[in-house]
Amino acid sequence: MKRLISTGIAVPAILAVIFCGCAKKEDAGNKVIARASNTVITEKDLKARIAKMPAYYQNIVEKDPKRYVEEMIVEALCYEEGVRGGIDRDKEVRELVNDAKKKIVMAKLVKNEVEDKIVVTEEEMKKFYDEHKVEFKTPAMWRASHILVSDEKEALAVADEIAKGAKFEDLARTHSIDATATRGGDVGFFREGQLVPDFERACLKLEIGQTSGVVQTQFGYHIIKLTDKKEPGVKTFQEAKRTIEADLKKQKQAELFNALVMKLKNKYKVEVNENAFEKAVPPK
Repeated sequence: MKRLISTGIAVPAILAVIFCGCAKKEDAGNKVIARASNTVITEKDLKARIAKMPAYYQNIVEKDPKRYVEEMIVEALCYEEGVRGGIDRDKEVRELVNDAKKKIVMAKLVKNEVEDKIVVTEEEMKKFYDEHKVEFKTPAMWRASHILVSDEKEALAVADEIAKGAKFEDLARTHSIDATATRGGDVGFFREGQLVPDFERACLKLEIGQTSGVVQTQFGYHIIKLTDKKEPGVKTFQEAKRTIEADLKKQKQAELFNALVMKLKNKYKVEVNENAFEKAVPPK
C-alpha cells in the first residue's frame, strides 16, 4: 500500500478501475432512457414511478411511456431551475415543505400503526353477516325497455308495428328519442320509486315479455316492455362479503386510530388552556 501511494499514479488508476466496475454493475440491465442536465432517468426509475401509481393510471402510462418520460423531464428541469434560483430557500416554500413533511410523516405513522395492523377474518365476516342479515335484504326489482317518442300518433304507429310482429329492440333503435335507443331501449333494473310514477305503474302491470300500450309521461309517449323481474330476497354471504369486509375495516381503523391517539396522549404531556380560546377566537 505504501508503495502504491508513493507513486502518486497507481492509486488514482486503481480507484478508476473500481468505480468503473461499480458503474457497469449499476448500469447492467438498467438502461438510461433520458438525460436532462443533472438528472438521469433510467428504466428502473420509470418502472419505480409507474409501480407507485393506481392501476388505472398505470394502464394510461404504459400505453404512452414516452409522454410520461417527457413529464418527468419537465419536472426535473423545473425543480432544478427553482433550486438554482433559491426558491427552495424561500420562507413560504419552506413552510409548505414543513407542512407537507408533517402530513407525510403522520400518514406513514398511521399506516404503520393502524392500516397495516387491520386484519378481517372470514369468521368475523360470517358472524357479521349472520347478525345483520336484515341489512342485506334486496327489494323487488324490475327491468324494462322502452321506446320514447314525442308524438302520440307516432307512438300508436310504433305500437301497431309491434303488434304485427316487428322486433321491439329494432324499433327502439330507429324511433326512440331517448339515450337508451342505442341499447335497444334497455332501461336496466330499477326498484319502486326510482322512475317516474306513470312509467312504473305501467311496468308493474306487465308480465315478463309483455308490452304495454302507449303510456304518457312528462317526457313524451312511451311503449314499455318488461324484460325481467327479481323478487325481494336476501343477499348471499358471498354477494355481501366485499361490503362486509370494507365496513369491518373502517370500524377497526377507527378503533385502532382512537387507541393510537390515547396512547400518544398518555405518552406525551398534553395541556389545553381553555381560557385562551376566548382570546384567540372571540365569540360573535
